[in-house]
Amino acid sequence: MKFFDVKVFVLASELGNLSAVARELSVTPAAASAALKRLELDLDTRLIQRSTRSLTLTQTGHNFLPHARKALESLTQGKQSVQLNSLQGSMTLSVPSDFGRNILMEHLCEFQIQYPDIKLKVRLSDKYANFYSQTVDAALRYGEPNDSSLISLPLIRNNTRILCASPEYLALHGTPLKPEDLRQHNCLHFTGDDNLTDIWRFFQNKQVFSVKVTGKHLSDDGDYLRRLALKGAGIVYKTGFDVIQDIEAGRLIPLLPEFEKENSPLNMILPHRKSYDANLNTLREYLLTALEQQ
Repeated sequence: MKFFDVKVFVLASELGNLSAVARELSVTPAAASAALKRLELDLDTRLIQRSTRSLTLTQTGHNFLPHARKALESLTQGKQSVQLNSLQGSMTLSVPSDFGRNILMEHLCEFQIQYPDIKLKVRLSDKYANFYSQTVDAALRYGEPNDSSLISLPLIRNNTRILCASPEYLALHGTPLKPEDLRQHNCLHFTGDDNLTDIWRFFQNKQVFSVKVTGKHLSDDGDYLRRLALKGAGIVYKTGFDVIQDIEAGRLIPLLPEFEKENSPLNMILPHRKSYDANLNTLREYLLTALEQQ
């Protein structure tokens, strides 16, 4: 019984789709399917019922799942204990400005306590890293890269953007009630990055509402835009991780609650599969656990 096959089974039970499992593990759907079949052959039983749209655990699969999870956890802990004494070298990361300063910094400090022989160099930027002209081992970015040759490994799947503004701004300028109202407001949007535009999208009853917004104060730095919003300068449409603490403290107020917002998954972007070494793999596994508890 292979570790990889058990991991495919556990992920399949969580994601319900082999294509999603393949993306998570950075393999082909055929490889994920072969691993599942191999595990079932080893156990001489069917664990998952397959259909064209989804995967469903059999009763045997339900019975096996807690044991599989426990085995994976034990093996992962054993792997980390071995790596603790063997990981060394340096990593250069490119990370979003807000996320890097307000969330990632603490986790990276704790990571280096566990792995003191790994040296980190962090570049704060909201622009996609150019792996061909910059010395970057990995980039943490919201959304998928435009370059299909890059490898994208999920860190946070269920993360959405949040439209918000300060109480002071709303008191002076009113609260937008529908997406079209944003045309009458000062919207603090990104500039200088093709993936972050002045088109803001919202969803309701399977309809898409796209609004071209304008603003008098723009920036290519997400942390700068968040701070502008805190000062009452306008409305921002930021990923939830960047503003959730401000919202919980009442410094920013979420807007248009009747509308769903754009998805904004966080991924680790790599220039190619061979660059995914033991250091990056360990960092990703560490962040998966740390960010899930955030």
